[in-house]
Amino acid sequence: MGEEHRSAVADVVLNLKEVADKDKKIGEEVKKIAEEQNESAKKASEAIEKIEKRSGFKIFFIGSDYKNLGGLRSEMVTTDNSIDRLTKALEKATDQATKAKLDLEIKALQAEQLKIETFIDDNEGKFSLFGWLVKILNK
Repeated sequence: MGEEHRSAVADVVLNLKEVADKDKKIGEEVKKIAEEQNESAKKASEAIEKIEKRSGFKIFFIGSDYKNLGGLRSEMVTTDNSIDRLTKALEKATDQATKAKLDLEIKALQAEQLKIETFIDDNEGKFSLFGWLVKILNK
């Protein structure tokens, strides 16, 4: 799932850069958001890969990788902020084609957010013998 997420966000970033080049009014802001999303996607993908690589034995006894799940939640907040900023840029855009493309990219980011949320929920809900102890110690 990590590579799939990175690829999907990379497509969004590429499309955002195209939008930024076409509309000078919102161009700088959209470029900045695209770069932030690119970095966020790398961090999120690394966290997903670490969570997925955790052995079944460790999950059974200790639980999920709560540290990386927390990092993934942090990256979700970054993406939420980017979506808000893109929505504001959408309101400032003047060209209808630019608005349509920006709206499409916002929806793509929201879809990725939903996938990540489902991934987190699935991994946090896994049974473990001593997971409750690990959760207490990690707080």
